[in-house]
Amino acid sequence: MLTSFEPSSARGEALDRGMRNRLADSVDYLGTSVGEAIGIDPADVARLTASLRAARQSPHAFGAYYELVLALEQDDLDEARRLFDELLSQAPFPRLRIASIENRPQPEVERYRRMFLDAPELAAEPGPALLKDCRDRIAAAFALLDAGFPQMAEEIRALLVEIIIAAGPDDPKALTFDGASHYMLWGATLLNARGQATVLDTAQALAHESGHNLLFGHCASGSLADNADDELFASPLRADPRPMDGIIHAAYVIARMHQTLNRLLAAGVLDAEQTAAARADLAAHERNFRAGDGVIRGGARLTELGDGVLAGARDYMAAAVAA
Repeated sequence: MLTSFEPSSARGEALDRGMRNRLADSVDYLGTSVGEAIGIDPADVARLTASLRAARQSPHAFGAYYELVLALEQDDLDEARRLFDELLSQAPFPRLRIASIENRPQPEVERYRRMFLDAPELAAEPGPALLKDCRDRIAAAFALLDAGFPQMAEEIRALLVEIIIAAGPDDPKALTFDGASHYMLWGATLLNARGQATVLDTAQALAHESGHNLLFGHCASGSLADNADDELFASPLRADPRPMDGIIHAAYVIARMHQTLNRLLAAGVLDAEQTAAARADLAAHERNFRAGDGVIRGGARLTELGDGVLAGARDYMAAAVAA
């Protein structure tokens, strides 16, 4: 079942396939409805949609398409045509890519900064030593998950096409970020090279951010709640009030981090220092999940999809806390 709380590579692959097919359908429609107006060759549309359906894609295939639609809404036909050409230039991504934020064409650098963060200047290019340290932690985190919770590791690899590494401010008092994901950038997640101090922190961050992508995949054909975007609620992970959709995301990824730590502890793959850190984090995740779920129960108008997604997280947390 796609909304099961248990991770699986098959679910990740199914969601990715569904997202690509929806994008291909949208490109087909775009070619039929406005292709002539912006000078799109039907043969290019056919080639593009075949590629989208056949293989995993760069997150920029999705980002460029969304921006193309926005350009059309603003009657900027030249920009729409440029974005279609960018779509055509995207190559399939056969495996997970881990790279710094500026290791790509400049338009893609700007799109990642613009879409991931409200303050794009926070995502600086990491220096060589900082980049290597973060890449090493990501590799070690995947190795830890492979050893202790392989189902999560496999699903993360199925959901994520690219992990982008940026450097937040080197000032503990400055506004910063730990990680970010965006529904217009399917398969991508941004990690702050300074945002996680340990391998265990990074393993949780991977479970957390891939969880947002998983929910984006679920929500491609519907929302989690019928609450309006301007209805704001207290969030267990953010200081600022958030729409209900954000509260549901937060509760879900908190449960996903809890599950990751629980399975790693049960597998006996953590050393003494990691075990102590995991137990402390588990307690914090339990508190935060209760807080978030309390807000949801008090104010959410859940859709059938939202109810199904949350039921799995609630059932997992109830059983884990009772154990």
